[in-house]
Order: sequence, then structure tokens, then C-alpha cells
Amino acid sequence: MMLSATTRAGSKTASLTLVALESLPCGCVSSVYCAQPTVVELELLEATGPHCVFHRHRTGNVVRLGVPDAIHLDGDEALV
Repeated sequence: MMLSATTRAGSKTASLTLVALESLPCGCVSSVYCAQPTVVELELLEATGPHCVFHRHRTGNVVRLGVPDAIHLDGDEALV
């Protein structure tokens, strides 16, 4: 799945590629996207479970934004 961000004219757009979907114990569904051409990951809450008791679990809420733990850089290489 690919999503494109809408931006102002003349600026670059980032594509989001779906990496994983995860069902949480509370019934909510979380997704992880990779922002191309960078290696930055974005985790969103895709759906809120019908009986979820966590007030921060709202559809579309960003859960995590960052670089995956599996990426290790050699030297001073830029991530973005």
C-alpha cells in the first residue's frame, strides 16, 4: 500500500509504504508505515477497539515516529 502526502506546489512529497499491521490486546489496530525516500517509520492507530479503555487510543493518532531499531549507521551517514 502506498500513500502520498499532499504538499504545496514546488515541494517534495513523501510516500508512505505499509510495513506492518498489528492487532493490540485492547482490540485496537496499529499500522507501521515507512516514509520513502527516508528510513523514518510512522506508527498510527488505524482503528479503535469497541471496548478499548485507553483514552489515548483514537483513530489516526500517531503512536510512534522515528528510525527503526534495526538500522545501524557506519560513520556519519545521514538518515534523511
